Amino acid sequence: MSKDKDARECPYCHKIIRRPYWVHIQRKHSAEYEKNETWIQLYRDYESMGMQKDMCLMVISELFNVSQDDVESYLKKTNVL
Repeated sequence: MSKDKDARECPYCHKIIRRPYWVHIQRKHSAEYEKNETWIQLYRDYESMGMQKDMCLMVISELFNVSQDDVESYLKKTNVL
């Protein structure tokens, strides 16, 4: 059986989920989804899909209803940027 490249393990319940896995996390683990730590993995995922930094920041800021500056500041503080 070949490994499904679109499948990921949920970091909270460890269930194997397919894209869009952030929908699963938002629905099933809403408290965790709202934490800033989610921005790190989300940024890395978007970046790995070829999205430019500015677009990543814009999408994350819109998803969480925060400013792009807040997202960028947090990601710099956590050494992601």
